[in-house]
Amino acid sequence: MRSSQLVACVVVLAAAGPARAAPDFVADRVVIVGRVAEGAWRDGATEARADQPAELAAVVVGHRGKRRVVRAPDGIARVTLGGQAIATEPFDPLGAPRVQWSIVEPHGFRAQPAGNGATSTFYSNVSTEAATFGRWLGYDHIDYFERVVAPWGGPPRLAAIVPSGESEGDGEAAEPRAPDEAGLGTVRYKVEVELDGAALASPGAEATDTFGLLPGVHRVSIRRGDDFLGWLSSYLRVPEVFGSAGSGRNHQTDRYTGADCADVLVGALRRMGRTDLAYTNVAGLPAYARPVAGPSVLGDDGPGMPRAVSAPGWGRGSIDGRAAQPITGVREGDLIRIDYGGALSHHTPRDWDHVAALWQDRSDPDGPQHGGPDGQLDGFDVVIHMGHPRLRIEPLARQAPATVDVLRVRQK
Repeated sequence: MRSSQLVACVVVLAAAGPARAAPDFVADRVVIVGRVAEGAWRDGATEARADQPAELAAVVVGHRGKRRVVRAPDGIARVTLGGQAIATEPFDPLGAPRVQWSIVEPHGFRAQPAGNGATSTFYSNVSTEAATFGRWLGYDHIDYFERVVAPWGGPPRLAAIVPSGESEGDGEAAEPRAPDEAGLGTVRYKVEVELDGAALASPGAEATDTFGLLPGVHRVSIRRGDDFLGWLSSYLRVPEVFGSAGSGRNHQTDRYTGADCADVLVGALRRMGRTDLAYTNVAGLPAYARPVAGPSVLGDDGPGMPRAVSAPGWGRGSIDGRAAQPITGVREGDLIRIDYGGALSHHTPRDWDHVAALWQDRSDPDGPQHGGPDGQLDGFDVVIHMGHPRLRIEPLARQAPATVDVLRVRQK
C-alpha cells in the first residue's frame, strides 16, 4: 500500500470513529400528572372518591437533541401526556429537582370591580338589578390567588388532597365550613421546579380565559361517592357565578370554574352520565323531574328553628305552622326549590328564587329521634346549595321564611 493510500485510510477511519455524544438533556416545561388508586399517571384532571388514594407528581418534559424526553420521580415508568403514553427516565439522584407546590384558588367574592358592570359582590354574568334582572352582561372576571402548601425542598410526589378548613379567598364574609365538607371539593395545583439550572413552573393563577382558569391548571376534585350527591360534593369550593354559561365543554360548570344554583345541580347529574340534560334555570328544572311535594311554607315559628307547613290554598295547615301536616315522602338527593318570603319577598321577578338538594334527613336534637332521620322535611334537614360565595352544606332553616316545593329527577 502506498503511503498516500495509508494516509487516506487513516483519515477515513478517523472520520468513522466513535460517534459524537448526544447533547445533554434540555428542560422545556414541567407538567403535573396524577393518578387514582394505583392507576395510570395522566396530565388530565385528577378526580377521585374520598375513599380512593390519589397522588400528584411533577414531571419535566424536555429534549435530548431531536428526541423528546420525559424525566419523572422514582417509581413512575410511564406517563400519559395529551393522550399519548410515554416511557420516562428517572431524575438523576445527583441532580434531583428542587420543588415547590402551591394551590390555585378563586377569591370567593370579587376582588376588583366587575368589567361587565355587575353590581353584586359575588360573580355574575347577568344583571341582578330588579328592572333588568337576568339580562346578559358578559362573562364576569374571576379572580384567583396562589397559596404555597409545600415550600421549596418539597417532594416531587404529593398526595392529591383538598385541604380542609376555610379558604383565605372567601375574605371577611367567610363562615366555617360544615364537617361534611372536609376533604371534598375542587382545587387546582401549581408546581415550580429547579432542575439543571432551569427554573420551570406549571400554569397558575395567571392562566385564565373568558370562562376562568384554563384546563391546563391541574384540577383535583374529590367527591363523596359516585351518586348524584357524591358528584355534587365535588363542586365544593367552586365559586358562585350567577348566570354561569358557556358552550359544550367550555360551560363554566363543566370546567369547574363557576356555577349558579341550578347549573351546579345539572352539572353533578351530567358528571353521573346524564349528558342528555342541558343546563337550565330553576324554573326549567321540572322538565327533568317529577313533583314530590307541592308548594309549602317554611315558616319562622318554633324554638329557633322553622318547620315546613303547607301554603294557604293547599288544605294542609296555616302559615304559622301550628296546625301543619308534615311533608313526607322526601328523600336525600331530592331538589328543593325556594321562593323567599319575609324581607326577601319578590327578591327576583321569577316565581322561584333558588334551589338546593336534600343532603341529609335530620330532626330536632331534643325530639324523639334525637336529631336522627324522621322522614319529614323541616328546617332541621341539611341541604347542599350554591350560596354566597360558594357551594354550602347547612340546615334548610337558613333559607326561611320561604315557600318550597320538592322535585325528584327522573331516571334516564
